[in-house]
Amino acid sequence: MKQLFLILLLGFCVYKGWQDFGPKPALAPLYDAPYVAVYGRDSCGHTQRLLRELRREGLVAHYFNVDDAEVAGRLHARMESQVISTQRYDLPVVDVNAKFSIRPPLAGVRADLQATN
Repeated sequence: MKQLFLILLLGFCVYKGWQDFGPKPALAPLYDAPYVAVYGRDSCGHTQRLLRELRREGLVAHYFNVDDAEVAGRLHARMESQVISTQRYDLPVVDVNAKFSIRPPLAGVRADLQATN
């Protein structure tokens, strides 16, 4: 009985690990050219700071306000397709050429953008 329980437990752990760390389906980029899309709120200090830093670096970012239900719905669908939880997450959420990161530093956004060029 213990062996059956251990086998079931191991199988469940492998299944959950595969879901979390296994290959994710390819996500279509929002645009044909390289891009940075920032999802956040006008009232979010982290979002506004990242947008200022991107402008200072001369990087153009597409800003989407998640308070708009349509924007939030599109963002959540894209996040879920990449197995990113939409239950609770920090802002900003950044999409660099279909690669998502949650509250990344400017250096991380720059590195993601350079990796796709």
